[in-house]
Amino acid sequence: MIRCGCLLILFLILSIPPYTHARVVFFDDVAVKGQPVMLRAETRGRFFPSGGQMVEFFVNGRSIGKNLSGGDGIAMKEFVPGRRGLYRITVKSGGEEDEGYLLSLNRGEGVVLIDIEGGLFDGLYSMRPRDGSREAIRSISKRFPVVYLKTGVLTRELLEEWLEEKDFEGAPVLEWDDGGVFDMIYDKGLRVKAVVGSAQVVSSIRGEGVKAFSFEEVDDAEWVKDWKEVEEGLRAE
Repeated sequence: MIRCGCLLILFLILSIPPYTHARVVFFDDVAVKGQPVMLRAETRGRFFPSGGQMVEFFVNGRSIGKNLSGGDGIAMKEFVPGRRGLYRITVKSGGEEDEGYLLSLNRGEGVVLIDIEGGLFDGLYSMRPRDGSREAIRSISKRFPVVYLKTGVLTRELLEEWLEEKDFEGAPVLEWDDGGVFDMIYDKGLRVKAVVGSAQVVSSIRGEGVKAFSFEEVDDAEWVKDWKEVEEGLRAE
């Protein structure tokens, strides 16, 4: 059974569409309203970063300028979000483009982090959404800003395509980075309101007063059987 699961993951990695090898990729982010944020994109060859490429940045369809990518393939452009809410970011380079999200929040505002693989997948090797997850997140997002976490071997591009295909609420997808995402959020002057995910993810929480929910039995987290319990747990906040 384990061998079959590993083969499934290998198949998913090898079957990632050519889009994963696009020449430009945008990195989703969160920011504080009124504070400068550096939008980041990476220009790539088929397998490795490719520097010296011109990248144009668009915010909600409006160009905010161009910049060259460095030797590491990274191109950056400063942007100051003037309102709270979700911005759609597009980056273009060499005839290719990518889209993503920037979430702008008020200083001190709390976010709900959702582990895609550990919270939305119905089982370790299944890419079928957990029952009620889509509806629960749509409801939760009306009260709290939501951010998705990439925690496993699947690429961010594949996860974003999966979220869109399954009609989940639009939101940034950030790297979990062994818990480093918590430090990043706190450093920006924001808070982590709650985390939903695997035992590994909720065990890496940093900061006090964070509610944790997991579909696995784990210390210091509420063990839930479905997304309705998550929604009810956050409704009490």
